[in-house]
Amino acid sequence: MKKFRIIAIVTVLIAVLIPVAVSAGGVFYCSTSVTSGGSGSYYDPWACSTDAQLDIVINDRICDTYYGGYLYQIFPGSYRYRVITWYSAADCRVTYTADYTGYPPYTGVEVPVPLIIGVAAMVGTGMLVAGIALRRNKTAV
Repeated sequence: MKKFRIIAIVTVLIAVLIPVAVSAGGVFYCSTSVTSGGSGSYYDPWACSTDAQLDIVINDRICDTYYGGYLYQIFPGSYRYRVITWYSAADCRVTYTADYTGYPPYTGVEVPVPLIIGVAAMVGTGMLVAGIALRRNKTAV
């Protein structure tokens, strides 16, 4: 019974830690078809339909708030990928830019990564429990 408790506790701890580890990142989105607002996510991108808005997104939001990151500027039918590197408070700049057709990567069907990892952990835990039960039944016979 002690093994089951340990397995259950480890599973709960892993399930609690996964969403924090996955959500930490510096990938941001802005769209030329949005005129104002946004949160920087793919489903609610920042507005960057003018050069002034793009400058605000890069300098005020990504550089000053997040200290660099990756920006996908979405156009109708294409996107521009930018790497924004933070060196110091006075030196934060775009170090790489490339244009691509289509949609940015990892923006297809929305299946949360923590859900996939959690299901895999649950299946693995179930297999461990089944193995322990089979072993216990085999030694009892």
